[in-house]
Amino acid sequence: MNILDGKRVGSVTIFEDTLMLGEVLGDVILNGGHLEFKGKILGNLLVRSGTCRMLGIVRGNCVNEQGDVEIFGTVHGKVVTKSGYTYINPGSKVRAVENAPTGMPQAATGATV
Repeated sequence: MNILDGKRVGSVTIFEDTLMLGEVLGDVILNGGHLEFKGKILGNLLVRSGTCRMLGIVRGNCVNEQGDVEIFGTVHGKVVTKSGYTYINPGSKVRAVENAPTGMPQAATGATV
């Protein structure tokens, strides 16, 4: 397991199990493994695959594209779930929650299937 602490300027991409403590002045992108985050992200948190436990503050959006996300902190933007599992603790502060549409897609011509 990697441990990243302190202040990071720019985006951070993660591919393996990581404990991140501190502040990131950019986006955090999880492409695999497990991320345990305790601190502040001044950009977006994107989970493309893997698992993420967020116990800090995200100033942007938290986007779950195809992973497992647990939110125990604050998200100033939206929590967007495109695919995967997202848990938001009842004590967390989140501005808005947006889920991917479920159901059958409509034909572009307006005809029913």
